[in-house]
Amino acid sequence: MQPATSAKAMMLVEPRQFSLTEIPTQGIEDGGWLAVEATSLSGADVQVWKGEARNIVYPLVPGQEVVGRVAVQGPNVPYSVGTRVVVEPRIRCGRCRRCQQNLATCVSRQPTNSYGMISSIEPPGLWGGLAELLYLDPNAHLHPVTDDVPAEVATFVHALASGHTWAVELPALQPGEDLLILGPGPRGLACLIAAKAAGAGWVGITGLSHDRDRLELARQLGADIAIDVDQTDVAGEIAGALGRRPDVVVDVTSDDPEAVFTALDLARSGGRVILASTKGNRAFHFLSDVIVAKQLTMKGAMGASSVGYQWATEQLETDPRIDDLVSHQFPLSEAPRALQAAAGLLGREELISVAVTF
Repeated sequence: MQPATSAKAMMLVEPRQFSLTEIPTQGIEDGGWLAVEATSLSGADVQVWKGEARNIVYPLVPGQEVVGRVAVQGPNVPYSVGTRVVVEPRIRCGRCRRCQQNLATCVSRQPTNSYGMISSIEPPGLWGGLAELLYLDPNAHLHPVTDDVPAEVATFVHALASGHTWAVELPALQPGEDLLILGPGPRGLACLIAAKAAGAGWVGITGLSHDRDRLELARQLGADIAIDVDQTDVAGEIAGALGRRPDVVVDVTSDDPEAVFTALDLARSGGRVILASTKGNRAFHFLSDVIVAKQLTMKGAMGASSVGYQWATEQLETDPRIDDLVSHQFPLSEAPRALQAAAGLLGREELISVAVTF
């Protein structure tokens, strides 16, 4: 079985410049094909759209967080035609040293080996979710997801998987421990859901004044405290609410170097800090003495683990609250507007997560 001879795709020919085009699907024997149902737009997609992401070669088809149905199974696709799956953004060859060390940055394809970031110069060109079809690389990792939710809701599996990896797996969160999340975006909210599900004793979350809708949603999702850092002294609020510093602090802020200092300051002595966001390649003065003096464990996080995806697909089936976490939907033809919405350029009122649907 072969897919259609071509697929419509929103090609990002250069930063902020899209072109709706048809990309041929012929001439590929390995791998398989996915009929895309929906793609959520992450902060990484926004960086690619703005031209702020590193190691990007244009043109390309953006969209890392894809859900769809297997259209052509291919020899390495373990699921039959018609099965709904999510595709892990990171492609891992399993052979290079980084893959063997379980890192997310496989070097078998340069300059990057991640969906939504591979140039369309590389055949078959359909490497992102803003297209009717997505090429399933022989090394792609797929996870089946329930048919009982709309496709746009199923895209939130990607955020949930990251939340579990960052808030539970990397810090080795133990039942009863306290955790603070910096940033109430989709992945910050996912960290909250995952930490509560793992038995965290107390979970707080911080955001800015324009995040008030997200902070209110965090309260509804079970946050013990949701702090507007523009209006409140964070350390004082935590001291009053918790009476001590949290065991774990997860930084999920976007392009905010100051959040690194906040995370180090607020974590308890002997605690753990997870840095799960980039800072836009901006250099900033860093004092390491606080890490030494407080004997902190500090880890960087990039993407979600396969364990995180397995947890997230199960959570999707049992947690009806996830239905409310995708706030905006756009058709493929309005992908430029969808990126603007994801970047907060169309206003932040009621903005949680953005999906492009087919």
